[in-house]
Order: sequence, then C-alpha cells, then structure tokens
Amino acid sequence: MMIWPSMGRQLGWRGKKWRIIGTALVVAVLIVVGLVLDWVSPRQPGSHMERYVVVKPGQSATAVGEELQQHGIIRSAWAFQWLSRINGLDTHLTAGVYRLSPRDSLFRIMNLMRNGDVVVIKVSIPEGLTVQDIVARLVAHHIGRLSQYQRLMRYPLPGMPKPAPGVRDPWEGYLFPATYFFPYGTTPREALTMMWETFQARAIHGLYDQAHTPLSLPQWVTLASIVQAEDKEPSQARIVAGVFLNRLKRHMLLQSDATVRYALGKRFQGSLTLAQLSTPSPYNTYQHAGLPPGPIDNPGLDMLKATLHPAAVPYLYFVSLPSGRLLFAVTYAQQLANERYAETQGAR
Repeated sequence: MMIWPSMGRQLGWRGKKWRIIGTALVVAVLIVVGLVLDWVSPRQPGSHMERYVVVKPGQSATAVGEELQQHGIIRSAWAFQWLSRINGLDTHLTAGVYRLSPRDSLFRIMNLMRNGDVVVIKVSIPEGLTVQDIVARLVAHHIGRLSQYQRLMRYPLPGMPKPAPGVRDPWEGYLFPATYFFPYGTTPREALTMMWETFQARAIHGLYDQAHTPLSLPQWVTLASIVQAEDKEPSQARIVAGVFLNRLKRHMLLQSDATVRYALGKRFQGSLTLAQLSTPSPYNTYQHAGLPPGPIDNPGLDMLKATLHPAAVPYLYFVSLPSGRLLFAVTYAQQLANERYAETQGAR
C-alpha cells in the first residue's frame, strides 16, 4: 500500500485549523458571556447610594440607558439598550420616578421599569381632618409648599359644589379620607384632585346617587361633617344624625359645639366658654338656625352613610361621656339630668 505524505500533512493541517477555529470560537463565546455577565451584574454590589431617576413619557431605552450610566447606576448604556430591544422593554418603559442604586442588577432595573414600580409617597388622611389639617400633612410629606395650596384652594375644582356665602374653605368636606400613595413628584393640584376624585367615586357615585334623601349634596356633606366632629363612634352615628335632623325639622338651633370650634379656627380642650359660644360667625349654630354655610371637616364613609340613613329616634339632645358614649334625651329636663350625670363622670 502506498502512503501519500502530502495528503496526510494536508489532513493534519485541516484538523489543526478546525481545532484552532473551534478554540477561538469558544474563547469568543466565553468573552461575550463574560461581558454580558459583567454588564448585567450590579455595578457596585455593596453600594448604599440611591438616586432618583425620571423616565419621561415616550423616552427611548437609549436615552434612559445613557442617563443610568451617567448617574453611575449601570455599567453599560449599550447593554441596557440592547437587552431592552431583545425583551421588548424598549416599547414598554413605564414613565415615572424610580429609586435606583448601583447595587441593583440590570435585570432588576429593567423589571422595575417594566412593572412601573415607581417611587410613591404614602400619606394617611384620617376621618375628620379639616382642609388645613390635610394640607399640613401633604406639606410635611414634601408634596408642595403651603403657599402653593393657598393659591390653589381659593376656588373649588370643576364639579365641586359652588360655595355658599360665608364658606371659609371651598374644598372643605370634599377631600376623601383614605391612605394615598402619591407618585414621587406629585404636585399639590394633582394630590388634591386625586382626593376629590376619590370622594366623587366613593361618596357621590357610591352613596349619594343611590340614596333617596331630601338633603342636597352640600347639606348632606355638611351634616355628615358635624356628625363626624361630634361623634367618633360609628355605632352611634346614625342616632346622632337622627338627633340633628329632628332639630332641623323642628326649626331648633343645632347648638353644635363642633361648629363653634370650627368658627374659632383653633383646637380647644374641654368645654367652650360663654364668650366662645357667642363668637360671631355664620358657622356658630348657637346663633344661626339651620346648617352652617358648609362642612366643618372631611367626614369618613361611616358618617356619610349614617347621614343618608339616620336612625328613626325621638331624641332632640345628647351629651358625651368621657368614655365616648353618648347619653340621649327627648326633653330638655332629661338633657339637664344627663348633663349632671356626665359631670359626675368627669365630662368636660
């Protein structure tokens, strides 16, 4: 058998060439994998630095990636752009403000922006706060400045009832008490509009529009605000509402201390003095018959419901005990007896 040396050398060279090519490909793949792993890994795993990054509506993945790189959040803007195109994120970036850190991986950052996990400010608004109380809370949470609210709240928002003569705060009563999660950067107008829209949805459309009541919308909210201020117990609210409606039907003065406190514009502990009860104000229901010109606080859902569905009771009076329980009376003589008893219990 004849062996052709040249053919053996040729086959050996081809084998070596393919081995070299294969090795080069493996090395290239490893390099690419290493680069990708480097790009997607946290830039500084142990970093405590955080930055707020704004993604504007319609902003491209290229622009966002460049901003993230400039802020030192990610290693490569190109990698962000490339991966965004691969997984379709470039067309699903959710606008908003994000709290990001160099300790976040690229995949985590992309998931946050896909899901819209924007920074929010949690603000709890309890029942019975006045507009001024609510504004103070919003300012304390860095949502605007007091001067901005003062300019904004001179006039009601579209859809709010037109304020009657003598109304102090046109927005009083129409900011729904709840826990809100405001996106970072929310303006005063946006925050208050959200609360008004919540009132419309939960109170007006959810309750008032479904009820049969002779009360107008402002009358309903005003009476509910008085019930809210006079009674902190939802279990008694329907009775308290019934008492006030009984007095209104008989053209009796409401004589609500809560309305006088609102007229004074300050918080007082204990009973009001005779001088305070004589304060000249359209909100003073010891001096003026009927309801005051507008709400005196922002009532919660329980008090709004109770005012729409008051208890059918004969009572015309009530007095509060230190425990929060109320004593009700039909006659003035019974009321005086209840007041004497309340004094023995330390009521003020």
